Amino acid sequence: MLTASVVADYINPIAQPGEPGYTPAPKNHLRVLFENDSAFDEDRNYTHGTRIDYAREIKGNHYFGASITQNIYTPETHTNGNVYNQQPHAGYLAFGGAYMYRGEYVGSSVELQIGTTGKASFAENAQWFVHEIGKMEQWDGWGDQIPSEVTMQLTARQDWRLPFLETDNGAYQTDALIYTRQAVGTVSVAGGIGLSLRWGRNLPGAMQVVGNHAADYSTGLLRKSSYKPEETSWFILGSAYGSYVARDLFIDGGVFHDFEQTCSRSPWQAELQLGTGVVHEGIHYYAGAVWHTRRYRTQDNQALYGTFAISWHW
Repeated sequence: MLTASVVADYINPIAQPGEPGYTPAPKNHLRVLFENDSAFDEDRNYTHGTRIDYAREIKGNHYFGASITQNIYTPETHTNGNVYNQQPHAGYLAFGGAYMYRGEYVGSSVELQIGTTGKASFAENAQWFVHEIGKMEQWDGWGDQIPSEVTMQLTARQDWRLPFLETDNGAYQTDALIYTRQAVGTVSVAGGIGLSLRWGRNLPGAMQVVGNHAADYSTGLLRKSSYKPEETSWFILGSAYGSYVARDLFIDGGVFHDFEQTCSRSPWQAELQLGTGVVHEGIHYYAGAVWHTRRYRTQDNQALYGTFAISWHW
């Protein structure tokens, strides 16, 4: 709904220093994020992801970021040797550097990740440790994981605010954005578009889309002039994303070290997310569920996993 207040914000979107309503934005943003399918008792295919990222304002609305990401993939069957028609054992560990522009109506980010697959990713060690602590069944097929290979991946993301979907009745607010993502490199070649909607109280600019994706940081890419950081926030988030995947290293094989394919990639993929977040005294808490279509054609079922994140802003 395009209200008079939305139109006024569009004309003069951000209060400037010295003007009434001006609140300095945090310059530092640190997030720890986990994704795991054990939240829904699955433990297969894309089974776990960890991402730690940090962003800092360098000038105005310009930021730089750094990240570390680890992903773990396993087949649906607990066994030694290759399991045909299933996701092979695979690990991924990468370090990233990013540049972000954060605007009121348009934001963008680009991240370059340098990483590795295979034993150097420490995926086997990480899964063994977590399963040992949790007294869970261990997976025996890591001797046949995809080989070690240095990777390079460039990912870009753009966010567009949708002011005609914003409402504010004084107690509750809604907002929305469209976002696109493009990835090219030795890990994947893909592109897609998504829509994110939120409903809550005192909606923050960050946490519009939450997930273990390159070029996604806890700063968010859109600022909000109506946000009051001194007050507690809460919201419910829903998002939908569709993409075309032209290459997936963990299924199609490496660039420098090929391996026997055990399944065939599904090029058209989609995901739905539903979650809730709370922001209190500069700390953001988020928990959500993600439903993802099949990543390969013979995958038994669509994936369902949980996303959990905590971030600090100062």
